[in-house]
Amino acid sequence: MLGPFHRLRGLFASNVFLLDGGRGDRWLVDTGHRLERAMLMAGLRATGFSPRDLTGVLLTHRHSDHAGNAAYLRRELGLRVHAHALDAAVLAGQAPKPPLVARSGDPLARLFAALENTTRTRVPVDVALEAGVSVAGLEVHHVPGHTEGSVFYRHAATGVLLSGDTLLAAVPPLTIEQRICLPHPDYAVDLDRAIASLRAFHAAGYPYRHLLAGHGRPILGDAREQALALLAAG
Repeated sequence: MLGPFHRLRGLFASNVFLLDGGRGDRWLVDTGHRLERAMLMAGLRATGFSPRDLTGVLLTHRHSDHAGNAAYLRRELGLRVHAHALDAAVLAGQAPKPPLVARSGDPLARLFAALENTTRTRVPVDVALEAGVSVAGLEVHHVPGHTEGSVFYRHAATGVLLSGDTLLAAVPPLTIEQRICLPHPDYAVDLDRAIASLRAFHAAGYPYRHLLAGHGRPILGDAREQALALLAAG
């Protein structure tokens, strides 16, 4: 636990975080892969909350390992789903889903990219987010490139940055090696744009200390410094 944030345990495909702002203000940041639905529910209960305690869903981006249970949570629990407008259009089937293109030569990464290309993730988005708004006490920052509508959520009060897959805390595709790293080239719609978004966010000087990424363990205390060093080395 980090302030109001809980990292749900037992999930392997991607991280899901619970933001506990108190009764009527409890949010899931991302929802995991639909094949891990049982683990998602068990992980939530392990935090001491039930699915009925949730207020809504905040998506960092539209990929199936992050948005895979959003439709279920919306349908079964009535949770309102929030995502950036550009990813919302893809999730609703109103815009085409650009295919991922294998670039790294890693056969496992190529396989996972192919699975994402054939996975149909659909959910009506109730609130289409834009850069500059706030939701659940989080600033929304548009960081396109990994997907068209990838976002950062910054919690200024605790110095937490929820980064989805635009800034990672483990090396894809297996995420066994735990360290800060850039988006994987096989999973980004536009890798150059994703890195440019990262640079622009950090150049703007937004402070944070702790990184809660879509993959990997939390990086606590010096996350921004690690990110700046990573960008300088690249």
